[in-house]
Amino acid sequence: MIHGSLLAVLALLVAACGAPAAAPPRPDADCSPSPAPTAVELRYATNVSVREAEGYRVLTVVQPFPGGAPESTVLVPCGAPVPALPPELAAVPVLEVPVRSVYAASTTQLPMIVDIGALDALTGVGTPGFVSGAEVRARIDAGRVAGFATTGQIDVERVVAAAPDVVLSQGTDDPAFPILREAGIPVLGWAEYLESGPLAQAEWIKVMGVLTGREAEAEQVFTAIETRYRGLAALAARAVDGSGPVPVLVGQLYEGGWRVPTGGSTAGALLRDAGATWSEAGNPASGGIPKDFESVYTADGAAPIWIADGPWPTLADVTAADPRYAELTAVRTGQVWNRDRRIGPTGGNDLHERGVTHPDEQFADLVAVLHPDLLPGHGFTYLRRVP
Repeated sequence: MIHGSLLAVLALLVAACGAPAAAPPRPDADCSPSPAPTAVELRYATNVSVREAEGYRVLTVVQPFPGGAPESTVLVPCGAPVPALPPELAAVPVLEVPVRSVYAASTTQLPMIVDIGALDALTGVGTPGFVSGAEVRARIDAGRVAGFATTGQIDVERVVAAAPDVVLSQGTDDPAFPILREAGIPVLGWAEYLESGPLAQAEWIKVMGVLTGREAEAEQVFTAIETRYRGLAALAARAVDGSGPVPVLVGQLYEGGWRVPTGGSTAGALLRDAGATWSEAGNPASGGIPKDFESVYTADGAAPIWIADGPWPTLADVTAADPRYAELTAVRTGQVWNRDRRIGPTGGNDLHERGVTHPDEQFADLVAVLHPDLLPGHGFTYLRRVP
């Protein structure tokens, strides 16, 4: 890791060299032929756009981190000269695509890369210990994928030495980013989690397709996710029409507080589409509402199903964590479900990796819990009933 004072020195050294370094164009022989780009249709995602222009594209992330200003990147086909850009794009970074070397800071980016067949382009991950997916873990173990933020802070020296084609952020700002950019390493803000809705988050796979030259594959994967999700939602809607929504309790105490998802959050959309109802289901705000146990118990304590995070091996562990949990109806009836079925070999929860980019799998689990008759014999992916 490089400390703050050394960061400042590195920044001064880079600045002394003049304008930001730019990666030289790849020779034509080093460019893999790819089909002519087509317009990228984003039907759900609103925090990102890809605009077509003559000889290039403009990728814009509206909010690269909470409160951040829009960031654009000009995408130029490999081996092609940088076209004449309009004045408003004069200072915008230029990235040659398809990229050959990606440093991915967020685990949510990894399943996208795997699904579209671009795994050879993955050369770095932020924190290897958080990675659950077998394909990426194998490459980490083989030394083909490096960690570049293993302590939670970006190792600037390591990234500069590796010189990846692009660093994908994890939706946060970082003091290392300006230094990396000055050193000629593009940093692309990646913030699918700021989208509202599970399909909007999953649709960022199309952005990964644009970067890696796997657009057709990305469209195919997303279409399958969308089709399954919408089909399950139609099933759940018919069940709700027949018997009404199912009351649920969501979340758990953490450091003395309980955060209840709102109806406008992605978690709320999953629950609502699955046919659930809870105290904040009608709240259109995004995120969650902090409450104490007493408020949650009064509003949702009688719900027959509890979707929690645990980790609790048994119901005895639930009440050992807080004796007040014994008062909840779902504990008394044994309908407590933890989202911890897929924990990776180093402790990462695949729900926060593949589960984000495959909301249809999360959704199927919820539908099976709320309406068991709809999906008989369902094999759960992320949810585990606490015995």
